[in-house]
Amino acid sequence: MPLFTVNKDKCPGDGKCAAVCPVRIIKIDEATRLPAVIEGKEELCINCGHCVAICPKGALSLTSMPVDSCEPLKPGWRLGPEAVEQFIKGRRSIRTYKDTPVPRQTLEKLIDIARYAPSGINRQPVYWAIIDDKDKVRRLAELTVEWMRTLIKEGSELAASLRFENIVKAWEKGNDRVLRGAPATIIAYGLKDDPMAPQACTIALTYLELAALPFGLGTCWAGYAHMAINMYPDAQKFIGLSKRTSSFGAMMVGYPKFEYCRIPMRNKPHIKEVA
Repeated sequence: MPLFTVNKDKCPGDGKCAAVCPVRIIKIDEATRLPAVIEGKEELCINCGHCVAICPKGALSLTSMPVDSCEPLKPGWRLGPEAVEQFIKGRRSIRTYKDTPVPRQTLEKLIDIARYAPSGINRQPVYWAIIDDKDKVRRLAELTVEWMRTLIKEGSELAASLRFENIVKAWEKGNDRVLRGAPATIIAYGLKDDPMAPQACTIALTYLELAALPFGLGTCWAGYAHMAINMYPDAQKFIGLSKRTSSFGAMMVGYPKFEYCRIPMRNKPHIKEVA
């Protein structure tokens, strides 16, 4: 079976598909001006779909990715610089949530968007876990506090440096500083031995964090729970992760209780000139 097929009547012969191929396995036949796979290079294809996406005429279809299955970009899809600046600078980490559940279909939609985040050689190594039951979210926070208590008792440097004692004391007073009473938590995980997984999960969660804003949702990285999932067997068992996998990031998701009105200041970037 060929790697891709080309509609000869539609192909403009502009060579864009060959130019954008990340692994450079497409050539343009000098006689026909049609794209073809370089002999013996088929197995190098990473199935990224760049060749399908770049053709303005929809002339090329990967066998694994028919052009008709790839949604066309709508005119005006690029946001202007000012809108993007406001969007990114206006994002806040939300730690105070309404007591309103987030529909499961909305959480799954966020993941559907976030799966388009880039990953090395299109590995797509990200797996997802959703906790959208209020009691289960609280149970994860409780397990995280149990883990913190264990480290405090052991005299752990990690517990001291991150001031776990304050988190535990707040919990005992009814103040959840682990998952902040968020109605949902999303965990991105992957295989421990996959070198692409940590970065891919981080990027995917960042995409999810930004994708949440138009849905009226707020997010916050759940670092304490993330650490507990990886370091406390009871938390790992609760999530259902195998010994071959690790959490590479967790995020609280919910409807913000308050609306922010200003962009706070940040440090100036440190930019190094390279000789």
